[in-house]
Amino acid sequence: MASTVRSRRLGADLRKLREAKNLKAEAVAHDMGFSRPKLSRIESGENKVSLNDLRALLQLYGVNEPGQVDHFVAAAREARKPGWWQRHSDSLPREYLDFIELEASAREIRTFQPILIPGLLQTPAYARAVIEANPAILPPADIESLVKIKQGRQKNLSGDEPPRLWAIIGESAIRQTVGGTAVMLEQLRHLEQAVVVPHVTIQVLPHSAGAHAGLTGGFVVFSFPSERETDIVCVETQTGTLYMDEPGERTAYGEIFDHLRAAAKNPADSLDLIQEVMKEIEGEGRA
Repeated sequence: MASTVRSRRLGADLRKLREAKNLKAEAVAHDMGFSRPKLSRIESGENKVSLNDLRALLQLYGVNEPGQVDHFVAAAREARKPGWWQRHSDSLPREYLDFIELEASAREIRTFQPILIPGLLQTPAYARAVIEANPAILPPADIESLVKIKQGRQKNLSGDEPPRLWAIIGESAIRQTVGGTAVMLEQLRHLEQAVVVPHVTIQVLPHSAGAHAGLTGGFVVFSFPSERETDIVCVETQTGTLYMDEPGERTAYGEIFDHLRAAAKNPADSLDLIQEVMKEIEGEGRA
């Protein structure tokens, strides 16, 4: 059974509880009637722990406070829920599946993208152009599959309980003509419409801001409904994705985002700039 972000985080929390009690894995497995590999698979998230086993482990680790037990039980139930993205587990890298799962379960998403429109705000044509520009040549069928997956991700913003999306976009992202004039105009019109959605905030960081806190690159911060779940920072590179949840890392990226938010144009002025760029592109198309 493929592991998920939820099951791996639950497994890691159970391992921390065991280690806090200075219990050896072999001893716990013996007391539980497990094989040593089974406990290892639970702690790695490879196996999803049953509720009966979970409660027994918590009792063994001295976790009896009802609120704590309820938190772990809820986490185990969430880990067992299949997501639509799991249908693509054979064709997508696990890192991307992790990203989609985090995105789907987040209460708030803060993202800074200096040179690209954020994925949750991309039109299909813009997304296609970005994917096609990647030096890793993909068959046309794979490209269309990735575009559809991105559209599937965006449905989260129009669901019954959509996350709060706060996107700071570099001015370069709205000026770079990705996919040609028609595609870029469509993309900017989409941003124009997204600006008025109550749970979406878009700010443009202008070139005039000069040196700023985000010069090292883009990132995404996921926050979750439960106060017991820590934020997770995601930094994408050309060769992989880095996930960070250590206190110092979360604090650093939270401060970076706050500085960027202060340096960017406010939402109303950001909309004005988006519309200004649209007019410039339309003028170039008529020239």
